[in-house]
Amino acid sequence: MAFDYPVILRKQGERFLATFPDFPGCYGEGSDRLDAMEDARTEGVNCILQELEEGNPLPPRTLLDELCLDEGEEAVMLTLTLPREENWSWLG
Repeated sequence: MAFDYPVILRKQGERFLATFPDFPGCYGEGSDRLDAMEDARTEGVNCILQELEEGNPLPPRTLLDELCLDEGEEAVMLTLTLPREENWSWLG
């Protein structure tokens, strides 16, 4: 099962930060853009799993053209693939 959500990438000092506008507090970071995206992918999957396990609906996905970016920021869609489960019936 996969979900596409936007992340906003920006350089912060010597590191890169990738934040999810649709999941407040969920972000990834790394020494370069790619590391930040991979960390964000892992954290995004964890955020989705937590929401689903708690029975919460997932937030609607913000589209890239709906985002207001600051100077130096870049928005990209990131695919978050949940681990394979034999039985997803707990999703309801």
